[in-house]
Amino acid sequence: MNGFIQPAIAFAATIVLIIALRPLAFRYGLTDRPDERKVHKGEMPLIGGIAIYFAILCAVALPEFLFDGYEYSRETLAFFAGATQLMSVGVWDDWLGLSPWLRFVAQIGAGLIMVYGGGIMLVDLGALGLDGSQVTLGMLAIPFTVFVTVGMINAINMCDGLDGLSGNMTLVLLAGLGLANSFWGTADHLEMHNVVSAAVAGFLVFNQRSFWRNRAWIFLGDAGSMVLGFTLAWCAVDITQCYPPIVAPAAGRWFLAVPVFDTVTMMLRRIARGTSPFQADSEHLHHLLVRSGFSVSGTIGLMCLFSAVCCAVGLVSTWLRVPDFAVAAGFLVAGLVYLYVINSAWKKGRCLGR
Repeated sequence: MNGFIQPAIAFAATIVLIIALRPLAFRYGLTDRPDERKVHKGEMPLIGGIAIYFAILCAVALPEFLFDGYEYSRETLAFFAGATQLMSVGVWDDWLGLSPWLRFVAQIGAGLIMVYGGGIMLVDLGALGLDGSQVTLGMLAIPFTVFVTVGMINAINMCDGLDGLSGNMTLVLLAGLGLANSFWGTADHLEMHNVVSAAVAGFLVFNQRSFWRNRAWIFLGDAGSMVLGFTLAWCAVDITQCYPPIVAPAAGRWFLAVPVFDTVTMMLRRIARGTSPFQADSEHLHHLLVRSGFSVSGTIGLMCLFSAVCCAVGLVSTWLRVPDFAVAAGFLVAGLVYLYVINSAWKKGRCLGR
């Protein structure tokens, strides 16, 4: 019963909260204003993340209270502790602005909560040895888990550049992880996937461009992108490190391939130019597609298609039991091809522009 009730509560609560919070965002200045990097017109309320967070909290807390008497698991409490920290810092950053280093401290803190509070830690990298031996991280497990978590949080944040892009991408990635749980996992692992997916779907009602609305009504904000990135990192690490693993660690990489490829490529390009890898620019994949003539909806569709294909690779390689070494090697090759294609595309674009 809870399997249906919780997503329904998350979806409805997100819609109600967005309608209630939007006028407050204008009153108190929690809005995004256009600048040289942004193409939207007028002030846009940055309340999507707040609505999603409280909708998830409501969807998880209310059924637990009604049916189980506030019996929350260690993992659930740790998840909300990390998400609360990120949401709070994100709202502060959206409202008044924060130093990037303070955001990193909050993200590192959330990663440590995930490890020590939730017991979710990346220890096993899979059978990557040529002889089929397992590669484990040992003492590097904690810092590597935090590094992956911080990386995923920032990857989703960097994808948040078009109306509906981060929300749709998150839905596709959660669907891929959810299918893996449906095929080889347990119902316990599906709860958070379903609740977060329903909350994101409620947000997209107001953020997605459609035939009745030609632009977004609200934005996700840093609060939302950080919470969604944290959720994806949590779910991906969880399904690859539980016992027995639902998905092999090597296959798990494929579910997050598109945001990871895009982020790593952008950071390498910035370093090559001699600028900070964390300096914002307009050279992400979605910027390239828009400049190539694709509409916003077409760009989102293509990026979601790329993400779905990568999720399919992760699912099929798990189903066929492809050796971890081959799956990881394919991921590396795909990343290098992505880097080459993006660099070539931007060079050609600049030549045509001149």
